[in-house]
Amino acid sequence: MMDDYQDTAYRSDAIPALPPGGHPRMDKAFQRLPWGHYENPVMPNTMETQLAYARLFEDESDAEDGHPWGESVFSVSKGFLSGLQGFLYLFYMCSWLAFFVFLIPLGLLILKVLFTGPTVEGAIWVYDTFKFIYLFIAIGYFGGKYGRLLLAHLTDKRQRANPTGLYRQEGVVRIKEGKEVFEAPFIEFDAYLVHTPSGRGGRYFNLVLQHRYSQHQLWMKGLLTDAMDQREVYAYWGMLQQYMDVTRPLPDVPIFEPFRPRDTVTAHWDERTGRDPFKWRKMSLESWRKNHEQTYWDRLRSTNFHHPCILDAHIQGRGLPLPEEQGGAMLA
Repeated sequence: MMDDYQDTAYRSDAIPALPPGGHPRMDKAFQRLPWGHYENPVMPNTMETQLAYARLFEDESDAEDGHPWGESVFSVSKGFLSGLQGFLYLFYMCSWLAFFVFLIPLGLLILKVLFTGPTVEGAIWVYDTFKFIYLFIAIGYFGGKYGRLLLAHLTDKRQRANPTGLYRQEGVVRIKEGKEVFEAPFIEFDAYLVHTPSGRGGRYFNLVLQHRYSQHQLWMKGLLTDAMDQREVYAYWGMLQQYMDVTRPLPDVPIFEPFRPRDTVTAHWDERTGRDPFKWRKMSLESWRKNHEQTYWDRLRSTNFHHPCILDAHIQGRGLPLPEEQGGAMLA
């Protein structure tokens, strides 16, 4: 079963001894998050984006293209094309929401025509009032949904030319800086909860992965951007750990659902537990908001994220003693 994963893949039950290292200045300025105990990988504030992304993959053939997120790589690419894909996601979601919002005035207008006497002129009036509104909604919905897939297909080579991201099967993190690509094992990174002023008296929170033995770092803005609740960053870090841990199935969140059958450990887990392959993709945004959102917010706020770090026990100078230095000898 584990043949699909390289020897370098991250396994939480087989962490090797690691050399000393760290960034004391970052430890003073920001909170270093502990490794392990990722029991709550759900971020309620991103669920609308995740649900919209998951529904782009309606069948198994759609899942052949998992950029930017899939079962093998969690991409954190930057640039115009990635931003355009993000815009298309937003366009798609807004159109979906607008469809239901405008059903209210449409329904009221239809009732008005019916109660004042249904006529052909009344039906034409209703049609003329809403035809352009729903035309734009249809353009936004289908343009956002299939425009993203077309963009990914047409620009696949260029998109993937930026390898920045987390690689589950290999257990490595890659960061493209200019023309060079830095690569290091996932376990060589420390996670930091960073904060910036919101401009309104509060703070925005985000996640940064800092390489323990160099100055390379990766801002994890691929999914969670400028969170107002720091517990969402804790959940985000837990989700990334579970994503990279090949002893565990992929996190049960919408963005990975289309790709679960293609990951060996995850497919075995889902078969054994009888998980519905379309659990998330069957859920509409309206159903999420009405029946699930508050439950997940309550769950997030009640989760204890402050556990001892399982990685510290394997790092020299933190949980392991430092190696003994060779001592000199006085010569007579």
